Amino acid sequence: MSIILFILILSFLVIIHELGHYFAALWSKVKVDEFGIGYPPKAFRLFRWKGTDFTVNWIPFGGFVRLQGEEGVKGESKISGQFYQAPTLKKLLILLAGASVNFIFGIIAFTIVFSNVGIPEIIPEARIGQISAGSPAEEVGIKPNTNITGFQSLDQEKIDISNTSDLVKQISAHKGETVKIFTSGHCENFSCEEIEKEYEVYLRPVDSTPEDQGSLGVVFDQVVYRFYPPLEMPFQSAKFGIQQAMHLGVQIVQAFSQIVQDIFLHAKITGDVAGPVGIIDQAEKIGLFDEGFITILSFAGMLSINLAVMNVLPFPPLDGGRALFVVLELIFKKKRTEKIEYYLNYGGYIFLLSLIVIVTIKDVLRVFGK
Repeated sequence: MSIILFILILSFLVIIHELGHYFAALWSKVKVDEFGIGYPPKAFRLFRWKGTDFTVNWIPFGGFVRLQGEEGVKGESKISGQFYQAPTLKKLLILLAGASVNFIFGIIAFTIVFSNVGIPEIIPEARIGQISAGSPAEEVGIKPNTNITGFQSLDQEKIDISNTSDLVKQISAHKGETVKIFTSGHCENFSCEEIEKEYEVYLRPVDSTPEDQGSLGVVFDQVVYRFYPPLEMPFQSAKFGIQQAMHLGVQIVQAFSQIVQDIFLHAKITGDVAGPVGIIDQAEKIGLFDEGFITILSFAGMLSINLAVMNVLPFPPLDGGRALFVVLELIFKKKRTEKIEYYLNYGGYIFLLSLIVIVTIKDVLRVFGK
């Protein structure tokens, strides 16, 4: 089921990507010969609309558009509606429209997710989220959803605690001692009851502390999920969704740059890189596809941003690489760039396919070689 859901999600994202190319081409008056669902060989034609054959193909994954004149023609041609004849700006619009649709879908997905789960905001204080069973904190009655505001050992005066790092530093220096912990009253989001509670608690030394706990036995909350008034929430969610999409985009570019560096400088691919097999395996382990629509939508949004960013990289034969050569045509003549573009596209295909094969083999060995 995880494999089927992953294929359906990825196919949907590829199809809306191709729809972006398709509608941009129609707007630019460039003729589209075929819009294919799945990859060739062709199974049958669904219908014909505005001169385009909408087809279903035998490989049930993704989709494609076939533009007239996409590969150019030799010599002069007076046939209208050819891609190679379109103005530069319209060519760029058509090439980048697919990635734009994916990026917009990612923002919409994030907006829906944050509207439902709330907008995460960092808690600056040392907020207790959970109390571990059988821990010193539980024994003395320290409560969750409170801030630790102060710390005092036997040989020093009370110290104000403003964040988790301050507290961890003090606890590390006083393991095996009995100390005083000061907390606020109950907290809700960023507001806490303005009362102070005092607890005398023994901090366990390393040799008597369970592996999954700390000396005090508390788990800190790092974020809270804030909800705004109903009319304001969609706008706040969209704003945060755009920020997250941009942040994710930067991370993807950095990760891809690191992959390329590792390949060409160190002749290796780090174990952190995962392809479809690795992604499905990790999703299965954490039960991602069992978590409901919102979690799946969040995953689809991240995958869509990934597709968008990867496609606009100036790397042949991706859309960004093709767009780069369209711009270079303004500086150099078409005849000078088309041969270079051909060889770079050819080399790019080999590189990307080789990368996919290597990553897939690593994923298979990691998943099934345990």
